[in-house]
Amino acid sequence: MKGYVSFHPVDLSFFDGLISPLVAGQKVNPDGFLQQAAQLRRTAWSARRFASAFEQLAALSAPPEADPAASRWQRLRTNLEKIDYRPDPLAVKASRALDPDLHLEGRPFFIAEGSAEKVAAAVDAYTGAVTEAGIEKVARDQLSRIDARLASSLEPAEIPELSSDPGYRSDVLRLLTKIHDLARFAREGRSFADDNAAPRPAMDALPEELPWRALSMHARRTPFWIAKDVDGLETICRAAGVRAPDCLAPAWRVYAEACAAFPALRDALGLELARPRDVGAFVAPGEIDQLLQFLAEHGARIINAAARGGEGPMATALMRKIKECAVYAHRHGFGYLEASGIVPPDAE
Repeated sequence: MKGYVSFHPVDLSFFDGLISPLVAGQKVNPDGFLQQAAQLRRTAWSARRFASAFEQLAALSAPPEADPAASRWQRLRTNLEKIDYRPDPLAVKASRALDPDLHLEGRPFFIAEGSAEKVAAAVDAYTGAVTEAGIEKVARDQLSRIDARLASSLEPAEIPELSSDPGYRSDVLRLLTKIHDLARFAREGRSFADDNAAPRPAMDALPEELPWRALSMHARRTPFWIAKDVDGLETICRAAGVRAPDCLAPAWRVYAEACAAFPALRDALGLELARPRDVGAFVAPGEIDQLLQFLAEHGARIINAAARGGEGPMATALMRKIKECAVYAHRHGFGYLEASGIVPPDAE
């Protein structure tokens, strides 16, 4: 699958309490959700400032490359300077510690912990920090896991500012309204028009559009993990010659009431990610233990199979992200759900 694949700790109460009533055409009060969404975006943005600063520091461990467009004398001077280049020891340490798959694009926030359990605790520390100072404290605590000097000396990078919170709330509310309209138009036999697509019968659009749109709303208030150009667990297992865990199932429970109202939706939900905006395999909250057991027993075999095809590092990072997501889900009594095409709210 090209593009982003995401792994979500799924809070079923969000779907039961907000998405299902929307699909049924009932009135909802989204204020609590909108507040959570705005806070998560701000937290992710603040954490990203430290991730970017860490990346910039790590880049200083290598001498600058000569600009091909520069004059011959300038290129010669740059190449001579490379011989005497002595990087800051802290930059070298940052370079050795930096794992872009985890620290830049992977975990929900900038987290330098090693174990999945500590990563889950760090995610909770971020989401529990509601002020800029509190978020910075968590980020610097993570930097201290690499080097105490980083925690005291690294300043957050300047990155593009977020749009205003009121504007963001308005955008998210409009997307919620789209979910309501999609289901209403399907019941009424009307057409549904997305922003960038021609109108089509809403009953045809709903099985493709509703699951992804609903999960993308959930992703705005609950942290999740991402990877690029990978596949879901079912596909990875098949490629590795490993039987996928029995706990993987289509996401029927997540969209239970919508599936009952629109049988075509139930038929459309599967285990694999087939489209750029899709929802795949689900693990129920009560079966997360089975997923973790499967990863412990078969993760190494999957990684070894991928290594034979030259994809060992990719598979290692993927198994780690799935485990971290599952551990976080277990910690909160959530389920696990895979999707494609969902990016962090501060990176849209």
